[in-house]
Amino acid sequence: MMPITRDQSAALLDKHVTTDWIKLHSRETEVIMQALAEKFGEDQDLWGLTGLLHDLDMDKVDVNEPKDHGKITSELLKEEFGDDLPGEMIHAIQAHCENLGYLEVKRESKLDFALAAAENISGFLVACALVMPDKKLASVKPDSVIKKLKKKDFARKVNRDFIYDIDKTGLSLEEFVELALKAVSGIGKEIGL
Repeated sequence: MMPITRDQSAALLDKHVTTDWIKLHSRETEVIMQALAEKFGEDQDLWGLTGLLHDLDMDKVDVNEPKDHGKITSELLKEEFGDDLPGEMIHAIQAHCENLGYLEVKRESKLDFALAAAENISGFLVACALVMPDKKLASVKPDSVIKKLKKKDFARKVNRDFIYDIDKTGLSLEEFVELALKAVSGIGKEIGL
């Protein structure tokens, strides 16, 4: 059982994050992580809250040089909850920043690879929806997402390598895109897409 509730996590997000798109991104990542946990038979609370809280420090770091991204989040979580949170949660939050080159924490576990893939596909799916005539996720199809992933000039800031690394969890790219799209579409009204 998680030592932190969904309500506590949402309050913590509201306390530390004021930027609306980061809150939406965090929510999108949460539902993708919950869907992945369900698929893998993992703890949906742990995985979902890891997704919700992974970018808790984004309003506190310089987005052009986010040298303490992940580190500050883990410090904020420690301030709030001491050492009560699962180590795997903290590790995954730090490891999703491995490509930034500042933290030495690397992705190792299924949770680590899932979080890095989920948070990157979240932004990519939003980009796919925004180029649709109706700007709705319901209009986005999995095969078009996969085609757009191959276009390096589309949503170029998205780390495609982290998305492709979903295969390290045993899930194919096609399965992941379909699962993520379904999860985020389920909250389409909530996120305005």
